[in-house]
Amino acid sequence: MSELLGYQREELVGKELWEIGLLKDEAASRAAFRELQRNCFIRYEDLPLQTKAGKRHEVEFVSNLYDEEGRNVIQCNIRDITERKRTEDVLRRTKETLAHQAAEQERLLAERTARLREMVGELEAFSYCVSHDMRSPLRSMQGFAQSLLDDYSAKLDEQAINYLQQIMRSATRLDRLIQDVLSYRSVLHAPIVMAPVDSDRLMRDLIQTYPNGHKAEFSIEGTLPKVMGNEAFLTQCFSNLLSNAAKFVSPGTTPHIEIRAEDRINVNRETHVRIWIEDNGIGIASEDRERIFGMFERLHPATEYEGTGIGLAIVRKAAERMRAQLGFESELGKGSRFWIQLQKA
Repeated sequence: MSELLGYQREELVGKELWEIGLLKDEAASRAAFRELQRNCFIRYEDLPLQTKAGKRHEVEFVSNLYDEEGRNVIQCNIRDITERKRTEDVLRRTKETLAHQAAEQERLLAERTARLREMVGELEAFSYCVSHDMRSPLRSMQGFAQSLLDDYSAKLDEQAINYLQQIMRSATRLDRLIQDVLSYRSVLHAPIVMAPVDSDRLMRDLIQTYPNGHKAEFSIEGTLPKVMGNEAFLTQCFSNLLSNAAKFVSPGTTPHIEIRAEDRINVNRETHVRIWIEDNGIGIASEDRERIFGMFERLHPATEYEGTGIGLAIVRKAAERMRAQLGFESELGKGSRFWIQLQKA
């Protein structure tokens, strides 16, 4: 106690507890002493002490009263917990600060999320309205241009006819772009129900309805298995991959597309099906591998290969929503091999 409180031994002997800073005041000391005599035990988890110099100490205080050869003896055990209390106070204040900061961050995040949702909702409504409202005047442009060609071509010179044909081609390209944007939006937000899909029947139906003008040759190896997916989304994937395989070939080359499937076992011993669509096209350069699945990404001018640059973005998003994997292998000038992998039904 001399070392803890800074009193000389002579200053401690004969003093009451409250005179050497053990308790806050005389009344509290007397009450504690009476409790000790009554219960023979008293304990303080957090007792403030003050040294002779006025420095504060926090201590744990345990006192017992017992009989020793006919004499009442009081034993006090005192542990200095000043540093522990200081650390606890720092931790408590730190936790309070962190909790306050976390609450503030959560509030800001909620506000920003709400604003973002509002903006996204407005953009979706805008894009939906624009896409639908634009198609009507486009069809009128196409219709009037076609009527002029059908009814008045004899009265028009070659340049005027060429202008009308350009108007029709431009309107058709824009209409196709709008349809692709609507398809992407549908894939992005439409409710998705996963169910067994007959990929063989779906693939063969798509090939049967493929435009004859492309003169593409398709071959399917064996019978494609049933997979777990969404038929509408899988239709988007197959349709865009087949379209690209038939389109991106060198001039004068007949597109030849081979389709096959293989079983693959994952780390959880689940069977998945990887469906390959391989072509004899122009291939993809290594520096363009990261670009091709982006929105409106075109690797070639529209004058060389027509398209909107949205097809593979639709495939990527549809695959994501079906929890499918998607990838490709390609070498410039040596064709491409795209694959989509789904769980086997």
